[in-house]
Amino acid sequence: MYTKSDRTIIWLDLFEFLTLKKKEEILSIFDDPSEVFDKFKKSYDKLKDIVTAEQFDKMCYMLDEQFLNNEIVNLESKGIRVLTYLNDKYPQQFFNYPDRPLLLYYKGDISLLKTACVGIVGTRKPTIYGRQVTEKFAKALASSGATIVSGLADGVDSIAHSSALSVKGKTIAVMGSGFEHIYPPRNFELEKQIEQNGLVITEYRPEVGPAHYHYPVRNRIIAGLSRAVLITEASQKSGTMHTKNYCLDYGIDLYAVPGEITSFASSGTNAILKSCQGAIALSPDDIIEDLHLINSYKPQISNFQLSFEEQAIFNVLDGEMHFDEIQIKTKIETKRLLTLLTTMELNGFVKKLSGNYYCKN
Repeated sequence: MYTKSDRTIIWLDLFEFLTLKKKEEILSIFDDPSEVFDKFKKSYDKLKDIVTAEQFDKMCYMLDEQFLNNEIVNLESKGIRVLTYLNDKYPQQFFNYPDRPLLLYYKGDISLLKTACVGIVGTRKPTIYGRQVTEKFAKALASSGATIVSGLADGVDSIAHSSALSVKGKTIAVMGSGFEHIYPPRNFELEKQIEQNGLVITEYRPEVGPAHYHYPVRNRIIAGLSRAVLITEASQKSGTMHTKNYCLDYGIDLYAVPGEITSFASSGTNAILKSCQGAIALSPDDIIEDLHLINSYKPQISNFQLSFEEQAIFNVLDGEMHFDEIQIKTKIETKRLLTLLTTMELNGFVKKLSGNYYCKN
């Protein structure tokens, strides 16, 4: 059940013309949020510098308990709960930040907000190297008791979430849209898995769609939730740099994985390390030890022995290689090559990528 004060916060979020700053200004006029419903209509003189007369009239019209009840029932019918800043389960460290969210819509295990969270973020278009290091760090951290926090975007975010789930670890997805607009759409199934085995949160109402300006703002929540944030691969122009800046502003421990100096994809992480804005992460243990956790990750080692043909395939794989190129280099018949690649994928030696490309795992 929601308290009268919680209901006030939920009611304020119904109005798209109210920014976070305006909501806080409205709340500051009253001694307690629970008073808003009783005193709002008589407080126009105090509110006229915050909302227009037309906006005030609209808010008064919607200042109705039954209307709000219907809104809450509608949310709950979709499996959506609301956590306001007044709830004991709200992350207490958020009160140290000037732009904390007043509420979070969520699905899943809300208790994860108060676990040892580590943010893992980076480029939407990782290289093979970026994918490999993201998987490595996410699996090790999740296996060691850390909750992996990321943004459900393509690339590093999705890999971090999936890797945590693959070792039966916990993960939190922070969305930049409402629950009726999972973005990108291809991550719909991943989002459902996180709902069942982790937590999905957003500060946006269900009907709010994705917008480019939501994501820099969303990144403050990823940083704020985390005891440490790891950037595995990102260019200097990546949106991930917004998360980096929030870490610096909030005093969150920042780590970066170095990349090749000629790699555009790693130009951002390399710049962070060059400027000493973050600590270098060469191994998951660098973060695990700083968090006083114990590395419990035991990667599965395959006992599968490569055949002569499979070894030939493995030897020719260089970066991302198309099926046709593999066939030309190995001279293995199409059906046979497909069977061999499938077997090698199942045994963890290769990974199939989009567009019929393959790479070493």
